[in-house]
Amino acid sequence: MVNLTLPLSLATVKELISRAEESFRHDECAACECYLGYVTQLEIDSDPEGRAFLENYQPPRDQQHSCLGCDPCPAGILYADYLRKKKLPLKD
Repeated sequence: MVNLTLPLSLATVKELISRAEESFRHDECAACECYLGYVTQLEIDSDPEGRAFLENYQPPRDQQHSCLGCDPCPAGILYADYLRKKKLPLKD
């Protein structure tokens, strides 16, 4: 189980990125907006070490592309699951 306590530690970031990369169906997934959206959210939620690590995961803009249309999209599923898990319950 990955610890999603914010800010995310470098170890947590590495584990989440590793899981995402293992889920890729195509080489192009590394430059897909679905995966890069997930990377950006992790960067926002990370400590300084995690943010520095994630800087290497953003390809130049001219190499990024829109969703490939994978159904299901592994990176999209991981991103959605991450957002659900980190969501705090609303208080009345």
